[in-house]
Amino acid sequence: MGKRSGYVWVLFMLLTILVIDGYYQVQSSPVPIWQTQWFFWRMCAVLLIVLGALFYYYIEASKKKKKELEEFKEKIIEQQESEWKVIAGELHDSIGQNLSAINIFLQQELKNTPEPSPKVIEASSLVMETVDEVRRISQRLYPKQIERLGLTVSIEAMIERISSASGISFTCKIDKIDNILSRENEVQYFRVVQELLNNIMKHSGAKSVTFNVRKSVMFIVTEITDDGVGFENTDPAKLGFGLINIDERLRMIKAVYEFNSVKGKGTNFKITVPVK
Repeated sequence: MGKRSGYVWVLFMLLTILVIDGYYQVQSSPVPIWQTQWFFWRMCAVLLIVLGALFYYYIEASKKKKKELEEFKEKIIEQQESEWKVIAGELHDSIGQNLSAINIFLQQELKNTPEPSPKVIEASSLVMETVDEVRRISQRLYPKQIERLGLTVSIEAMIERISSASGISFTCKIDKIDNILSRENEVQYFRVVQELLNNIMKHSGAKSVTFNVRKSVMFIVTEITDDGVGFENTDPAKLGFGLINIDERLRMIKAVYEFNSVKGKGTNFKITVPVK
């Protein structure tokens, strides 16, 4: 606001000077004022001032619009995280516990019955599978294990699950990064890593991935390299919602990133996160 007020004040002073100068020119000029060179050059000056003012307000409006858009995206992600946390809690605390109770009853029935019905055996197996699936969905919706196990172990466990599910070989070197970031930033960082690894698993066709996390006094540097199919376009806006979401989450934690990809030779993604 101060910068804008200063600019308006300078504009007002310039126009005032031009008006006063014009008044004295009218009084002393022997010909009509609009026929003088003074009038021509002053009109050029006024035109430049007006164009400068319009350009200034255009730049300010663009900055304001960009800031509002970033704040809107940030609120969407925060609301999304809040809703996912509630849903994950309901899945784990309500549905998960009810399924576990049903499984206990079925297990007792199997133990107490000499020849249990095949349907009871099948039902018990399905309930156990459903309990595991509910737990996995809950963990994907909200990484509550960060609070219990810490960020480092949570990332290692996620890599182990993805490697087991996909057959991708991971070579990892991960420094301890617990309690360096705020809890909110830990969740955002975890989400970014989760999204990147899921993209590798689903789309890259990679057989091996190198995953390194290095900690320094000022930064956490994460580098993920795969030997997959790669891609030609490296513009996040043209690579789908996943990378746009990654871009926004990294902006929220004031991180910078760069990635390079060569079609047929894999992709390298590097993230630098400032510590709190």
